[in-house]
Amino acid sequence: MFFLKKLLGHLLMPLPFGLGLVSLGILLLWTRRRMRGWIALVLGWLVLLAAANRGVAIALTASLENTYPAVPALAEGAGPPGGFGTATFVAVLGGGHGDAPGLSAGQRLSASARARLIEGVRLARALPAAWLVVSGPSNDRENPDLPTHARVLADAAVELGFPRDRIVEIDSARDTAEETAALALLAGPEPVILVTSAWHLPRAMKLAADAGLRALPAPADYLGGRDAAIPLAAWFTWDAESLSHTTRAWREYLGQAWAALSARRG
Repeated sequence: MFFLKKLLGHLLMPLPFGLGLVSLGILLLWTRRRMRGWIALVLGWLVLLAAANRGVAIALTASLENTYPAVPALAEGAGPPGGFGTATFVAVLGGGHGDAPGLSAGQRLSASARARLIEGVRLARALPAAWLVVSGPSNDRENPDLPTHARVLADAAVELGFPRDRIVEIDSARDTAEETAALALLAGPEPVILVTSAWHLPRAMKLAADAGLRALPAPADYLGGRDAAIPLAAWFTWDAESLSHTTRAWREYLGQAWAALSARRG
């Protein structure tokens, strides 16, 4: 079921879905099913056109990134804001890394994972009694010599000056649902500061609530969708970066729909 979910999720992303419709349209035209072929071709073209539009990308990411406020900068010697001072754990959800030899742990992290970790270390330093929790399995479970994502995150935190003896690794959780479930088992009734990308945080908080985890939201890794107004020129701009941002936002909406469906079936 896990791999089926991943496969279906990939096929429903804007680029493969749009290209699939375009390919289907060409095939139908070639087999002389002209009306259906043109419909599929135009729909596929519209999907790709919308997904690569900067205005669409900003609107979709803004609806996610504005859900929770950012944790403000902390003055020197100041404690954590709000109820964060009661947290026993600061949990950084996994964001991926590359198994490139010769690079430091921090340089092996993806941009999202690095941004999440920096925010997690910042908050954990403001809570001297709190644990920093990092999670993520290995990229290749058949090769035991490769470090898990949790270990790469932990090593990168140490490179940033965070003490290793305050780090907990969760290396078996494969996705956000499994991460929040593992955190609930670890923390019990204790509150947990949940650090992840701002565009991913709404789904992560919903899964945390479903798992019984007392999560405090700490967004990081903003894509730039927090603008109060979308520039007019953005609606007439198309680029690969916008396609990437739209894809991430669309993945989150699909993930929320899947989580809601799973909860209803359960």
